[in-house]
Amino acid sequence: MTASSYRPLLLLGLALLLGAASARATAPDSLLTLRSYPSLVSAGLEGLPRYVEDEAPRRGLVARYDSLARVPEAPQQVQLSPQATAIAPLWQPNSTKALLWALLPGGGQIYNRKYWKLPIVWGALTACYYAISWNNRQYRDYHEAYRDIMSADPATNTAWLAFAPAGAKAEDYAQYSSLRSTLKRGNDYYRRYRDLSIVATVLVYGLSLLDAYVDAELYTFDISPDLSLRLSPEIAVPALPRPALQLGVNCSLTF
Repeated sequence: MTASSYRPLLLLGLALLLGAASARATAPDSLLTLRSYPSLVSAGLEGLPRYVEDEAPRRGLVARYDSLARVPEAPQQVQLSPQATAIAPLWQPNSTKALLWALLPGGGQIYNRKYWKLPIVWGALTACYYAISWNNRQYRDYHEAYRDIMSADPATNTAWLAFAPAGAKAEDYAQYSSLRSTLKRGNDYYRRYRDLSIVATVLVYGLSLLDAYVDAELYTFDISPDLSLRLSPEIAVPALPRPALQLGVNCSLTF
């Protein structure tokens, strides 16, 4: 075999040597040091996808990493401002605003977020309004009838006939003298209960104002069930004029 026949083999060997040298020169850039990823090391290298040629799994913990595999990104820590990290205070009603809202029936209870009180307030005010209107209507009927029968001419003013027996005539008003006392009692009775209904309405409205104001004032009042009275013996410090020991009972109320 001549020297010219060895030339292709020499060129091929030289190309292989240059390729191996270039591969070793670029090897540190393609290696992944697992010490910077403790989560991967603790997983025992089982969760790493697409790793090839594990060179030193115990000593150096270095593995060749496939450039097509996706490296999981480390979670980023978000720095929050003091305003964002501050805990928002609990809502607390203002007694003045609650009183102003309470001018509208049930408004104070809505402002204090005590919605279960609305049926009580509105129901009580509705009942008082019905009592006022009904007693006032009855009073007006009795008042007109009593006024007509006590007038100078009951035969002309005939509003009292609605309370007279059936078939009664206006000309026979003198026969119904007892009707005058009946109409007077009815007039006084319904006027009295109309006035009482007005007073009850004012009281209910005032109670709704008071409830809204007190509820807002005592919103943060401690209503824990630990309400107890404790009795315990106590030895008092002796006084200077009388150096004898003083025994007593200590009463403490927890609320």
